[in-house]
Amino acid sequence: MIFISSNEIFRKIYHLFSSAIPLGYLWLIHDKDIMLFLLLGLSILALTLEFARTRSDKIKIIFKNFFDFMLRSNESEGSITGATWLLFGSTLTVFLFPIHIAVPALLFLTVGDSIAALVGQAFPFGKIGVKSLTGTFSGIIISTIVAISVNQVLPFELIFFGATISMIIEVLPIPLNDNVTIPVTGGLAMSYGMII
Repeated sequence: MIFISSNEIFRKIYHLFSSAIPLGYLWLIHDKDIMLFLLLGLSILALTLEFARTRSDKIKIIFKNFFDFMLRSNESEGSITGATWLLFGSTLTVFLFPIHIAVPALLFLTVGDSIAALVGQAFPFGKIGVKSLTGTFSGIIISTIVAISVNQVLPFELIFFGATISMIIEVLPIPLNDNVTIPVTGGLAMSYGMII
C-alpha cells in the first residue's frame, strides 16, 4: 500500500460530499428547471471567483488561505479548479439527460471517480499512465452499487454499462477535464443502452 497525500484525500472527501448534487436532485428538488437554475448560478459564481483570484492579489490570498490545502499545483497557479469543473459537468449533465439518467451519471463522478482515485493511488496495480486498473475496477464496482441503491427506473445492466464506460473514460488521457467527461459519457452510454 502506498501513502496518499492529505491534499488528495481532502479533494476526494470534497468530491464525495458533492454527491449532495445528484441526491438532492433525486430526493429534494425533482424539478429539472430549478436544478439547472441552482447549478448554473453556482457555476457562474465559481467562474467569477476563478476570474477574480487571477486579477486580485487580495482575493488570491483569501482563496489560498481557505482552499490551498486541497489545490493541485496548477490550480494554485491559476488554472480552473476541479470544483468549478465539477459544477460545470453537473450543470451540463442535468441539462442533457432526464433525472433517471443524470443522477447515476453524476454518482459515477462523485463516488466512482473518488474511490477509483483513492484505491488506484493506494494500490497502483496494472498501471495505465498515472492511473491503475485497481482504481478503475473499484470505481466500476462502487459506482454500480451506489447508483443501483438509489435507482428507481434503470435495469442493473444499464447502470453497470454506464459505470464501466465512465470509468474507462476516467483512465483515458482525454484533454477535457474528467469532471465533465465522466458524467456526460456515462449518461450517453445509458441513453444509448436504453435505445438498443
